[in-house]
Amino acid sequence: MTPDIVVALGLIAIWTPMMLVARGRIQAAAPVRRAALTASVAVSSGLLAWLVWSMPQPQRSDVAQVWAGARALLAHRNPYDDVGPGRTFDWPYPLLYPLTAVLTLTPFAPLALRWVDPLFVAAGFGLYTWAVTTCSLRAPALVALVSLGALMTLQTSQWSLLVTGAALVPVLGFLLVAKPTIGLALFVANPKRATAVGCAAFLILSVVVWPGWIRDWRATFASAPHIVAPIMRPGGVLVLLALARWRRAEARLLVAMACVPHTTAPYETIPLFLIPDTWREAVALWALAIVAYLGQRAMGPYLSQNDYWESGAKWIVLLMYLPSAAMVLWRRNVWSELPALIGSGGARRL
Repeated sequence: MTPDIVVALGLIAIWTPMMLVARGRIQAAAPVRRAALTASVAVSSGLLAWLVWSMPQPQRSDVAQVWAGARALLAHRNPYDDVGPGRTFDWPYPLLYPLTAVLTLTPFAPLALRWVDPLFVAAGFGLYTWAVTTCSLRAPALVALVSLGALMTLQTSQWSLLVTGAALVPVLGFLLVAKPTIGLALFVANPKRATAVGCAAFLILSVVVWPGWIRDWRATFASAPHIVAPIMRPGGVLVLLALARWRRAEARLLVAMACVPHTTAPYETIPLFLIPDTWREAVALWALAIVAYLGQRAMGPYLSQNDYWESGAKWIVLLMYLPSAAMVLWRRNVWSELPALIGSGGARRL
């Protein structure tokens, strides 16, 4: 039986009872429905990722470099010496992730990469689903699961869904330092003592495990000119207008996201889907993400990979960051937290 048939049958087996639960044909308590939805999303995304990596791909996944670093660490070698162009694990860039990310992948290091990718994707999709359904199983933030960013996350095994979910579950908040740029923005939006303590402890542990890793990691920054704060892109400074609603968690998230350097690519826009508080806003943001991607493609071909990243970042700032700022400015400047926002069903207007 071919992988695509296995996945198709698996998806039918998973979602048929899930749809019966959603339609009320199978009675279940709210916590059971939430757990069922989370499990369905996690297993489905894992199956799809397994299908993707069962076929030949032009290059390995994004998490492959971190997995290779984790294997090097377990072998008592410096991960930053093992990963990179022409090194033990041949990769176009040096290892751009901090050692905290490497430690996060350490439990998966003994596994073959073909299993790490689907497990990592399933963990990210599952955690995000569990986190955003804290208050409602109809949270607009669920739209992110079928967004262009989520599709790219699935195809390339990115961290965005995992880190965004961790930001909303304080006991897992230590994972924010695995991707400290986006992690910082999420913490600014939703600061919790448990998250801060977890991040500090995880950071201390990483230094104990490999004392010189911060120096080695910083040395890789010069190889990534595409990692730029969105505020530096054309029109990006207008996002600062959201500071007029600084009491709101989504305003702090948006401004912080605009100010931290990161690859402004579709898969890094997942946290922006915490900003819409109605399905209309969420679907609009979903559609704008696709328009941004099509605009980037229409402007090609590009002379270099960096030109490609720059073009995409400009479109994302124009069609996702600025509309998100407009959503925020349309709300009252009152204190809010992200879990409350997710379950609010609609913010009060001016």
